[in-house]
Amino acid sequence: MKRLGYALAGTALIVVGAALHYALPQVDVVRLIGTDVKRVDTQNNNESEAAGSVSTMDVYFILAETQEGDPRNYRNEDAILYGKFDSSDLHTRARSISQDENNLVAVRHYGWRVPIFSMFPNAVKIWQVEPDYRHFPLFNIVVLTLLALGGIYVAWRVRGAARQLHARRETARAEREAQEQARAASRNNDDSQRVRDEFLSDDSSSEHKDGRGPS
Repeated sequence: MKRLGYALAGTALIVVGAALHYALPQVDVVRLIGTDVKRVDTQNNNESEAAGSVSTMDVYFILAETQEGDPRNYRNEDAILYGKFDSSDLHTRARSISQDENNLVAVRHYGWRVPIFSMFPNAVKIWQVEPDYRHFPLFNIVVLTLLALGGIYVAWRVRGAARQLHARRETARAEREAQEQARAASRNNDDSQRVRDEFLSDDSSSEHKDGRGPS
């Protein structure tokens, strides 16, 4: 049972860690190369739409590379999670910076790059930086600290509840044992009384048979 609990806890930690790694913002320092707009076809599954119909939408992309020359491309879509509703403005700004001589920028983004599924991280914000720029992830530190404190509090409450449940079970077991001992003592007393009564009854019967009575 404990192994199952540990397995479930480990699975939950992995899922939560993956979700946080996907959703929390990360910052890359890259050089902007340009921008692109791709038409993406999506299959409509709504009942109100015609069966098998396809809708087309334009998706912005920001093309960049690291200072070492490795490609880094980002999707540029609105994100309710980050309050981003200016994808077209970000697209224009990225295009403008890519044509500038100082095209080194910091890109705040979230999500994963998974080539097999054509997944790209979504860019949230870009700003020009110097080559020695180092980003300090204050937001992530605050969020993770609050989550850790919340997790510790929940674990403390769960542990306290488990202790109270264990204490109640121990108290109930002690009460049951005390009741069983009381019943056993009562049975022993009854047996002793019955033995005494039988012994006295046998003595009285013997006296009557011998013709002796009480003096």
